[in-house]
Amino acid sequence: MEDTGEFALIARLARHLRGAGDDAAVVPFGGANLVLAADAVVEGRHFRRDLSSLRDAGWKALAVNLSDLAAMGSVAPRAALVTLLRPAGCPDADVEELYEGLSEAARAFGVDLVGGDTTAAAELALSVAVTGELRGEPVWRSGARPGDVLVVVGALGGGAAALAAAEAGRAVDPDHLAAHRRPRPLLAAGRILAEAGATALIDVSDGLGQDLAHVCRASGVCAGVDWARLPVAVGVVALAETLARDPVALVCGGGEDYALVAALPADVAEAAAASASAAEGVPAAVAGEILAASEGAPLVALEGCGPVRDIAGLGWDHFRPQEQQ
Repeated sequence: MEDTGEFALIARLARHLRGAGDDAAVVPFGGANLVLAADAVVEGRHFRRDLSSLRDAGWKALAVNLSDLAAMGSVAPRAALVTLLRPAGCPDADVEELYEGLSEAARAFGVDLVGGDTTAAAELALSVAVTGELRGEPVWRSGARPGDVLVVVGALGGGAAALAAAEAGRAVDPDHLAAHRRPRPLLAAGRILAEAGATALIDVSDGLGQDLAHVCRASGVCAGVDWARLPVAVGVVALAETLARDPVALVCGGGEDYALVAALPADVAEAAAASASAAEGVPAAVAGEILAASEGAPLVALEGCGPVRDIAGLGWDHFRPQEQQ
């Protein structure tokens, strides 16, 4: 049977693209390096009206793209193009509310909304393309080296916990709901990690296990993660236990965290984590290490929560049936 998963499809399409494989593309232009990223939010998949306002959805559409810029290192965001996909019957007031959220995020992060397109579609969605200016060298996924350690900046599991609680008919923790509604791109943290000497960097949008596995494959290494040191959002593990859910799957595979994970030399990692945490007002920790690739070894080994688990497959795949996520 043909593999129709998201990342198998991306791998097949990569031959048509120049430099595919990171959170954003880096393009030399006029003596500078531009960083470009594009992403979409779709009603029913990325936001639900019972949990988010359309203003929240507009904010999120820009914020998730800026998170991809943050994952490339020292990037100053510049401009965004927005394509609106509007289903029949969607009133003008709804569209205006979406754009109010976009404008609010643009002001918060210093981005100009410079144009875009509108088209009819079956579902309400916003597709956003952002540009930024790279100040320094980009940090790719492919530079992690054995002996580096892993720094995680940002709380894990909050957004996924909000959805899990809602689906179970339980009250949603306000902090978890805020993480789902209005993620914050960690642009200052990206700069700090890059300046500290990060050898690899990625944003956690699909799940820590899956996103860290992208780094490992690109770098030809393995990773070890310490469950006890991960910066998990308060209340997520307790909620998982209440719902009889696997807390590891919720924290490491739920996605929607928009945290950053960096590989760094061991002698600078603690200071970089502390600086990034202070700059963003979010938790950060040295939570693992990069290991040499070894045949038969887990690609991303999680320790400290029972038997060692390979969490490389934990994460969101847009083309995988939702019941299998």
